[in-house]
Amino acid sequence: MLFLAAASAWFSTGAGLALPWAITGTIVALTRHGPVAGPVLWLSALALAAAGCQAGSGWLLARAGEDLVLRLRRRIIDHVMRLPVAALEAQGAGDISARITSDCSLVRAWAEAALVHLPVAALGTAVTLTAMACLDPALTVLTLGAFATAGVPLAGVIARTRRAADAQQSALADLGQRLFATLAAFTAIKAYRHEPMAVARLGHTAARLSTATTTTARLQSLMGPLVTLGQQVAVVAVTVFAAQRITANELPSATFSAFFFLLLYLTSPITVAVLGVGQLRAGRAARARLTFLLGLLTEPAEPPHSLVGPVIATGQEAVSFQNVSFTYPGATPTFQDLSFTIPTTGLTALTGPSGAGKSTVFALISRFAEVDEGCLRILGQDIDAWPLQDLRRHIAYVDQHASVLEGTIRENLQMGRDHPIPEQHLWEALETVGLHEAVRRLPRTLDTRLGRGRDLSGGQRQRLVLARALLSDALLFLLDEPTSQLDDAAEQRVMSTLNHLAETRAVVMATHRLSSVRHAHHTVFITPHTPDDTNPSAPLPIGEDVR
Repeated sequence: MLFLAAASAWFSTGAGLALPWAITGTIVALTRHGPVAGPVLWLSALALAAAGCQAGSGWLLARAGEDLVLRLRRRIIDHVMRLPVAALEAQGAGDISARITSDCSLVRAWAEAALVHLPVAALGTAVTLTAMACLDPALTVLTLGAFATAGVPLAGVIARTRRAADAQQSALADLGQRLFATLAAFTAIKAYRHEPMAVARLGHTAARLSTATTTTARLQSLMGPLVTLGQQVAVVAVTVFAAQRITANELPSATFSAFFFLLLYLTSPITVAVLGVGQLRAGRAARARLTFLLGLLTEPAEPPHSLVGPVIATGQEAVSFQNVSFTYPGATPTFQDLSFTIPTTGLTALTGPSGAGKSTVFALISRFAEVDEGCLRILGQDIDAWPLQDLRRHIAYVDQHASVLEGTIRENLQMGRDHPIPEQHLWEALETVGLHEAVRRLPRTLDTRLGRGRDLSGGQRQRLVLARALLSDALLFLLDEPTSQLDDAAEQRVMSTLNHLAETRAVVMATHRLSSVRHAHHTVFITPHTPDDTNPSAPLPIGEDVR
């Protein structure tokens, strides 16, 4: 597609360059009182061909550019979805959104400039100057000198374009990230009357973006006028010098007409080349940011052969922590030498004060984070021996935020399933958690879309994600605060369901609620790690297995 676009642009350039000779032929025919129908038809055909090829080139280039952006965005989205959780959080959702939207568009402009605009402009400039030199070398040298007067400041403008474009895109990503974080806390902002401060902070960030954008626009706005300035100086100089030579009968008027037409045409490829260089520099900055994003390490790829045979050997635990230590980047250790086991069946309560690391334990089991030291075994296998997707296929995870996708209730319940779940099973899962009546009252029941003002209450969301977990065939259930937003009746119903599930599965529930802990068959209590003067080689008693 790009080749066809470039070929059309070259044909358009060739037809445009042939116009001066067609004009010369027309002028000669007129001065000699010869037939002019042929030259005029030839001139008209060239003009139409140039316009048609230019239009075709623009259309083909637009299609090729959109195909390029689509492939690039799909590749980046695929890469982002395979990033570790920590890497995604470090980059920020708003920043990544700016990369996928704005930077990809800049890369399109970079590709168009590098593969089509600049080569065609360079060819057009070279051929035009060659034709001008063939017509009159002296006027050509004069033209080059005139354009050189604008070349020095133009070079300085182009040199600053990349830095300005980089600053603009960084400011855009910063605004996207701050806006995303602000909207995520929208209810809290209103509850605490924090709107003026939020508006001020976002306004300050928007002002930085405006300043960066204005700088870039100012630099880009100088490029065209500088080229035009060079052309105007050339027109004046060539006109004055050529008039003297025509008066002295040293320059035929037909030759001057052809040369003057080429001079006017020369501005177009030079302007395209200058703007293309600016796009090239801005696109390189965007390309560098996308390259950095694509260079982030993803989660381990699937090995060619998955684990074969029984998952859990007789007598082995569902989860085993042996002297496990973990520290978040740039933070103090979350825990050190943590040891406990979780049986293959039964309801286990993981409890302890806030910040002790209960959610981190779930993150390590699900391999959202990696163990620093120690041994972690899941379902009878060392965690590093598990293919990542196989490991997560055997785990049903309910996070403490009760995350619900923007989509229908049916889509949320079937998340992660390769094949559609029969509708009867969906209703049975909803009835198990006591949500079926609320869903039946919705306008489109299972096909009701959630999000954008059509959401469930906090307790309903918790029951929905729990129903999603119950529909899986996982052997290990990790539930992070699954009853934190439920009333007593709903909690009793959920705990009854979990106890029934725990007869054949390993169910682990992180909770602070004493009422939930009382239902557990096993309890693991974690105390937070606090740095002190304790001998670092001595094991810290931060994990207890209470049964």
